[in-house]
This record gives sequence, C-alpha cells and structure tokens, in this order.
Amino acid sequence: MKMNGIEDFMTPQCMDIAQPNHGFFGYLLRCKCLSQEDVSGDFIFIDDGTDCFVRFPSVKSHREIIRTEWNARTGRYHDFFQGMLFYVNEDRIEDFADFMTDSPDEEIRQFLQRFMTEVRAAVQTNIPGIEPLYAVSHIGQLANDGGMQWPHIHILLGIKK
Repeated sequence: MKMNGIEDFMTPQCMDIAQPNHGFFGYLLRCKCLSQEDVSGDFIFIDDGTDCFVRFPSVKSHREIIRTEWNARTGRYHDFFQGMLFYVNEDRIEDFADFMTDSPDEEIRQFLQRFMTEVRAAVQTNIPGIEPLYAVSHIGQLANDGGMQWPHIHILLGIKK
C-alpha cells in the first residue's frame, strides 16, 4: 500500500471562507464531530504556513486547545481565505485509509510533503500572496446524518500580513 501523490486525488473543490474563526478551524480539527468519529488516521501537516507533521489528538479537548491557538492567529492574515478539498479517487479510498492509519509516520510525512509540493506546483491562482496556511487529512469523518464522508485532504489558503 503506497500513495503516489496528487494523482491519487480528484480535481480539487474550492470554497471561499468568509471568517475561518467562526467554526472553520473547528471543522478542520473535527472539534464538533460526532463522538464515535475516529480521527486516528488524521494529520495536521501545515500549521500557520509551516510544514509540520502532527497526528490529530484523539481527545477532543486537546483538539479544542489547538483550535483556540489557531483562532488567536487570525489577525496575522488578510481577510481573505479559500478552502481546497482534495477527495481521494474512488479506487484509492481503502488504500488511502490504510496508508494513513497503518503506515510508519515517516512514510506518511514523506507522502504529505510530496503531495503539498505537487499541490503548490499545480494550483494556479490570480491572487498575489495566497499560500497554504493550514492543511489536514480526514480519513473517517462522519457527516451530520451519520454517514461517512469521502476521505480527503483539506487545505486552508490565505494571505499573510
């Protein structure tokens, strides 16, 4: 089981974010998720524009602490944000979930670095200064209706002041 990079994902979906501190960081960190949601395969891999590699804390209150830290930083950015969702190709869903859950952390880190290098090279924008600020992976995310969301990587882009 190996993930190749951006080619393992569908064309990204984009969405404008008016105010990320009004719930968006909580969404990225799954702070309001259903109690039975499993975040064991989820990672934070860009934090305030800096590459990092941190497994999601399994305890919701620990994710809420991170959300509070992220919300305190919104003054560092101009008031323009965009979200990008990279959904895994249908034929790679199980591979992605298994890879992110069971592979050694170093292999996952290398994949996420390669993925972001490819994203930065592939994403064309007419907005000067926009860059990835936060990025997380969601493997077993539950929807409000109790169904399972498609595994994806979520990137929040913005402009630093």
